[in-house]
Amino acid sequence: METTDELARRIRDRGLPEAVVSLALHGGAAVHPALELHADHIELTGDDPTSAVLNATGRQDMLPLWMTGATTTVFSRGDGTIELWSAEDETGPWERWSDFGAAVRALLTDLWEFEVDEAQRREVAEFLVPKEELDAVLEPEER
Repeated sequence: METTDELARRIRDRGLPEAVVSLALHGGAAVHPALELHADHIELTGDDPTSAVLNATGRQDMLPLWMTGATTTVFSRGDGTIELWSAEDETGPWERWSDFGAAVRALLTDLWEFEVDEAQRREVAEFLVPKEELDAVLEPEER
């Protein structure tokens, strides 16, 4: 099993923001209260959703970033995409985004659907993406 220090190092090595390390190790509330119900910390106990996905796929290129219930958002180091996997359906990713900003947009759309106010959504976005990407990630996805 990977240690929390190893997970943090791997996230930093990918050039992701420090807030992603906090998401992975401590959960969404450690980054912003609005994320409390939308991003759980990564558990790698062997009996958790993330471990189930990693074991079922056998892929070595997946870097877990955060969980939400039975789903895990991972950075796919093989091709640079971000993927959403479910421990209940390991046949393939439920969603795939071309870059981290697109995954953040999906997360912020979840907040929008839960009627989190715009100021809080912007605060979350500012922790996760560069200033020049804010407007794009704050635009809710069409679902």
